[in-house]
Amino acid sequence: MHPMLSSGPAQVIGTGTATTFFGHPLVLTAHVEGNPIEVRLRFLPSETVTVETLELAHGYQFDCHGFTDDVGRGSAQPVLIGTFGDELIFFHFRAMRYGASIDTTVHYTFYRATKADVGWQPTTESSDV
Repeated sequence: MHPMLSSGPAQVIGTGTATTFFGHPLVLTAHVEGNPIEVRLRFLPSETVTVETLELAHGYQFDCHGFTDDVGRGSAQPVLIGTFGDELIFFHFRAMRYGASIDTTVHYTFYRATKADVGWQPTTESSDV
């Protein structure tokens, strides 16, 4: 039996640690009511730290430029990646690269919360999963 995890009004629906394989993108998938929500993380070399976001058919790709230190970088707060009925799905992560390795280790969490519990207001940028 898995423990029930929550933080404030949000239920944790997936959490873990994963490391890229020879620098390839890391693909994480949460399933909500049988529907996949994919997050693809790509770590790219750069002198400047930036994140570019690309919407996918069932989720998002985050191109993380300059995430090369062992202190870690990631989302400053949970990122809304989808809605499902009255529920919102969020993703939060922190990535670190140790030593001379090309691989990046990621600590991640997927959350699920109701719109009412987080005071969500619709915008033109929201999309249903």
